[in-house]
This record gives sequence, structure tokens and C-alpha cells, in this order.
Amino acid sequence: MAKAPKPETQEAKPVEKLFPVLLQKNYVPMGQFEIVGYLKPKVEAKNAAGQMVLVEPEVFVPGEMKPGPAPGVGFDNKIWAGTQIKLPLDEARGLIARKIAERADDIAA
Repeated sequence: MAKAPKPETQEAKPVEKLFPVLLQKNYVPMGQFEIVGYLKPKVEAKNAAGQMVLVEPEVFVPGEMKPGPAPGVGFDNKIWAGTQIKLPLDEARGLIARKIAERADDIAA
């Protein structure tokens, strides 16, 4: 009897730790990334007396990319400025060095 060949087991790839950054310019990530969210600005309007009244408060929207400035602009995988994302450490360092993004971790605050 011939033995059946052993099925190849794939070694588990070490999961690369992702580092949070806040994009200052639009960016297309090179590989793995995760969208954390964006800070939606407050909305104010003038009332009949001419006073500014808060319509919507400033709120962080988790898990969503900041919407584009106009419909139909951009392309696949483009992430708009103002979005907080997580990137591999080497890519995040490059963005911070080129002033495309700034740190968004607890130490930077």
C-alpha cells in the first residue's frame, strides 16, 4: 500500500501590528489597512434673531471613511484627508516623515 501524501499545512503568517494615523492629505494605502473613522464637524445655522445655533454636535464616526468633497470624485482605495486609519508600522512611519499623516495614538495626544 502506498501512503497518501500529507496535506501541506500553511504556516500561520504573523499578523503585522497596525499603527493609527490621521491623514492630512488624501492617500491610497499600499497594502493592509483598517479604517478607524473620522471626526464629523459640528453644524451650525443662524436663527431668526441672527444667533448661531448648534444643529448637529461634533461627533466621531467609527468605521467609516470621511466622505469626498463632491460626488463622483476619487477612485478605488483612495482615502480622503481627515480619516483616521491603521497602517503597518513601516508605512505609517513613511507617511509621518513625509507629512502626509500625523500620529493618532495615545502617546501623541
